[in-house]
Amino acid sequence: MRASKEIPTKELSPSLAFGAAYYSISSIRTRLSSINETFTKDGFIGNATFSSSIPDSDTHLEVVLKVDSSAPQLILEISGVDEPKLKIYLDEIAQRISETIDRFSQVSGVTLSKASKAVIVERKLDEAIDQLFDEAKFQKVYVIVADARERLIRLGGFDPLTLQMGAALTPLAGRTGKIPKAEYEELALHLLRWKKSIKQLIESVISSSEED
Repeated sequence: MRASKEIPTKELSPSLAFGAAYYSISSIRTRLSSINETFTKDGFIGNATFSSSIPDSDTHLEVVLKVDSSAPQLILEISGVDEPKLKIYLDEIAQRISETIDRFSQVSGVTLSKASKAVIVERKLDEAIDQLFDEAKFQKVYVIVADARERLIRLGGFDPLTLQMGAALTPLAGRTGKIPKAEYEELALHLLRWKKSIKQLIESVISSSEED
């Protein structure tokens, strides 16, 4: 069964609304399956697919987020087998996205840019986590995490988080082949901790603007 809902992007551009919605959906319980963002002469098209589960339930879901500059709204689609729970979860996620878009809409200038760029760092970490699930090779994960770290440095310079990422990257540099299970598990824990820190960073950025 599939259910969908349209969510207005309000004052945000489609790309910024897509980032705000991504931040709303992405969590420890969700896994990014695929993402595609395209900037064209006519605007922006974004599409992200997540696998997730309803809290305190064995119900597994596919969550799809879409946005296109030709229409002033996001499209949220959820697929699953439990129709009553599916509709409730759809409403909950749609409400969370709408509230986050409202919060991002209250942010402007450098602050909005920082929040938007931090969401891209979160997305990069999600991509690395997805690669681990797919038994990625050292080099592929290294490139994604190094990109995330470089983006984070440009956002705020060197800090404990970027130093931790650098330390974790060092053993991966120059290695080939698939990541062994022991190292896979350790790296997965690192990625989840960094993801949590990035979400806290985004929250602090948009919260500080609300308090001003």
